[in-house]
Amino acid sequence: MSLQRARFRGDCSTHEFQEVLKRLKHDGCNLLVTGAVSEDVTVQATQTLLGAPDAERKRVIALADPSAESAYERLPPGVESDDPDVWIIDQDACQRSVPKAAESATASLPSEGTDRSALGRLREEVVVAIDFFADADGGLDPSELRLSVSSLGRMAHEHDPDRIARFVRSVSAMVKGVHGMAHYHLPRPDDDEVVEQLGPLFDARIELRKRDGLPTEQRWHVPQHDQTTEWVRL
Repeated sequence: MSLQRARFRGDCSTHEFQEVLKRLKHDGCNLLVTGAVSEDVTVQATQTLLGAPDAERKRVIALADPSAESAYERLPPGVESDDPDVWIIDQDACQRSVPKAAESATASLPSEGTDRSALGRLREEVVVAIDFFADADGGLDPSELRLSVSSLGRMAHEHDPDRIARFVRSVSAMVKGVHGMAHYHLPRPDDDEVVEQLGPLFDARIELRKRDGLPTEQRWHVPQHDQTTEWVRL
């Protein structure tokens, strides 16, 4: 069963959850992706959440985890890193891939030698990328901007919760301002302490699981409605 047929637990119809999903896509949202899953499952989730290859999307990938797979592998099949609608930030590899039309915008990005923290530099580049896409081609339609951030787990090792919260609030506000959809990976169990600390900053959580021999599954937690969906295929 796909997400299009997902429903809240105990609800005999799919209508309520689908209405919530429709609103999140229209208004813009920030989603926390949880679950103690392997890197290949994280990559699969990223590809799905960045949107179908043939959909009109502006995709920003912000990678701040040296243990993660290459940012380029997180793009949906058929989407290339040099596409004009893709912006990639790979902090630990000290690499970025930006649209040719945006190359002048990179001049305003902070270098590693500035007094800003790595978290501050990451936030600033994400903001520059969102601003560029929002100003290009007459603006953005709802859910056209897709942002992936990996991972808050790495950030939790290096920064205190208040700094991470400020980062999330700042980026989330930018995403909401253009009615985009962002997801932030935190590969820990959904009942983990860090998930409980950061969860209230997000519109919803997507919990992942991968059981032996079965497809990857997801379920959504929507605090505003105090509801959780059934498990469905990712």
